[in-house]
Amino acid sequence: MNYEELKEILRQENEIEKIQRTRGYNVNDQNLPFEDVAIPKMPSSNFFKEGNIFINKHHRYSAMPNHTHEFVEFNYMLSGSCTQYVNEKKVVLQEGEIILLDKDIVQRIDPLSEDDLLVNILLKDESITTDIIINMVKSTGLVNEFLMNASNKTGKHDAFIHFHCGGKDEVQKIIQNLISEYLQKRRYYMRAANLLLSLLLIELTRMIEEESLDNYQKKDEEIICILKYIDIHFRQLSLKDLAKEFGYNSNYIGNKLKKETGRTFQDLLNSAKYQTALELMKETDKSIEEIAYEVGFNSLPSLYKLFARFTDKTPKQVRNKLT
Repeated sequence: MNYEELKEILRQENEIEKIQRTRGYNVNDQNLPFEDVAIPKMPSSNFFKEGNIFINKHHRYSAMPNHTHEFVEFNYMLSGSCTQYVNEKKVVLQEGEIILLDKDIVQRIDPLSEDDLLVNILLKDESITTDIIINMVKSTGLVNEFLMNASNKTGKHDAFIHFHCGGKDEVQKIIQNLISEYLQKRRYYMRAANLLLSLLLIELTRMIEEESLDNYQKKDEEIICILKYIDIHFRQLSLKDLAKEFGYNSNYIGNKLKKETGRTFQDLLNSAKYQTALELMKETDKSIEEIAYEVGFNSLPSLYKLFARFTDKTPKQVRNKLT
């Protein structure tokens, strides 16, 4: 299905859009308690009956009031443009652009016109820490850090990323193929959708890292060196060792990391260990205990504590899902 075919399908009005266009009010098809709660939460139970990805068109002609989600969401502007307010920050999404929204973030959307086609791509929580992350490039970039925070039960979920990718042909091709696979529902479509989503995340990671690297190099080249050092030496690295390597005291370098990355030194270590553990589970036959030692732990319970930060599954359960 090419772009024009996809656009033509999504331009067709559904029953909810017909009501919203002719009667001028929002159809609350998810039965959210707007009258009882100032900012209701959209539950995961309304979606994901077919798998860990759910895709639909955002209904046109009526505003979507403030709400939050129990899941991570991509909004993709296939055609036209739209205005959203994310944690009360105005975001204008132009054709071809993507916004990635964390769980629990407050979002509202102004009415869309006939030519404004906005596609919602929802990710079930558990997929963030398994199928998707394991297929991503190992990275300390913003996308990976964002997804790791989204899957971290103790993390603060108030982040979003606006990808200005309208001119990125590879991104457009992948996301349009992803939407087409989901809509056509051919055999193995959910497996194909997961692979395409992984490719999309890789392309977005590359794009945002290039932009971030340019910004960092203008602002502070040293932070790149520090992050690369952590990525290589995380198995047995302490904050004191890191500070000594770069000629600072521990408090200074700890504060510098927090300021520049939004994460503590321990957060960065945990993220590196968790991602490496997932890679080892997927790509090797090492036992869970061997993996624990491989990522720098002296005992198996430490690995279990690490996984508890990111998922409600044990390392053994995650491995069973990956293999």
